[in-house]
Amino acid sequence: MASSFKTATAANVGTSLTTVYTSPVGSTSTIIGMYLCNQSGGSIEANTVFSDSSSSTLVNITHNTPIPSGTSIAVIGGDAKVVLEAGDSIQVQSNVASSIDVVLSYLEQT
Repeated sequence: MASSFKTATAANVGTSLTTVYTSPVGSTSTIIGMYLCNQSGGSIEANTVFSDSSSSTLVNITHNTPIPSGTSIAVIGGDAKVVLEAGDSIQVQSNVASSIDVVLSYLEQT
């Protein structure tokens, strides 16, 4: 089994649920860190969602989490990890257009 550390990013995420990363076919991925940065001029609220492809279920990791202007929050990291099976994804949404930058670090095992 091969393992690789990788990074996925999304810039200017807005009011539509945006997929940041999807675990590829034949892989299992462990999300080891995820940061959301409010790069807008005011406070925003962010949603982070786990999409389980095997059950077509969306589950909130965060919901309406406030992020002050010009700051970042760690949504996943430290002792908190999320495992994705093939086809599962992590999605992000804001209540303000073009307001969140996302950096997601993961370990992909094939």
